[in-house]
Amino acid sequence: MGSQVVVRRAVGAAVLPLLAFATGCSSEPGPSRPEATAGERSSSRAPGTSAPDPTATTDPPQRPPRYHPLSTEVDAEAKRVAARAVEALPRVRRVTYTQYFGYLPPRADILVEADFASGGGATYSVLISRPGDRWRVDDVREAHPPAALPDPGPLARRVLDSNRITLPWAGRADVAAGDVADAVLRSMLAIARQHTIGVSVLISAHPVDVFGTDRRSDHPDGRAYDIGRIDGRLVVFPGTMGRVRDVMRLAAGTGAYQVGGPEDLDGGGSQYFSDATHSDHVHVGFPG
Repeated sequence: MGSQVVVRRAVGAAVLPLLAFATGCSSEPGPSRPEATAGERSSSRAPGTSAPDPTATTDPPQRPPRYHPLSTEVDAEAKRVAARAVEALPRVRRVTYTQYFGYLPPRADILVEADFASGGGATYSVLISRPGDRWRVDDVREAHPPAALPDPGPLARRVLDSNRITLPWAGRADVAAGDVADAVLRSMLAIARQHTIGVSVLISAHPVDVFGTDRRSDHPDGRAYDIGRIDGRLVVFPGTMGRVRDVMRLAAGTGAYQVGGPEDLDGGGSQYFSDATHSDHVHVGFPG
């Protein structure tokens, strides 16, 4: 990479040094989760049964395939560099998803979702820059999600229990902690009545300020969410635009004052917007 990667755990607006530990998995359009190999399965046996034959041969554990962004993305190489930085972390099994937090060359901030080999997972913010011809990794920040409440409330429970809303590891913790605004929860439930949605980020891991500005984002205050998948397909996947437009309009109908995505649906009006950063997801924000 040309520079040492520092991994940090983000706690609210503060960033504290952290000895990296994580893992990865995969997602559409990346490779799907493989079945456990013989070397990965547990070797538990019932009492009284014979031990496994030590001379028997088994296939060695196979490392999951690396994450590969779509070639049609705004900058597939930027996402590839960010994914490789997270895949290199000690306990990361597989990267499942990447998305722009901000894309303003020669700088970018990329969300990287990963699963842990030991279970669970994390969301990372990977800061990269391009001083020359190639992107380099400047910083890797791991989300530090809040603790769950004993009872986050009926609205939060409906979101957590929904089989039509998929939440990232950190985002699920945000909802369970009661930190997500009711308007956001209602919006997700309303859209999920017509489309299954994969939420990519709520609060944890998202930068405090809108990338490249000193303007506070709605995400840290629990008033925004991003959608990375619709009906099982990535927003950035070719042929998904019809669904994307429908979800953007549905989101606007739930009271969102800001709906960003691959297209500006009102041609420069005040409610919809589009830019390179939002080429791969739908952003839904609510007023404070």
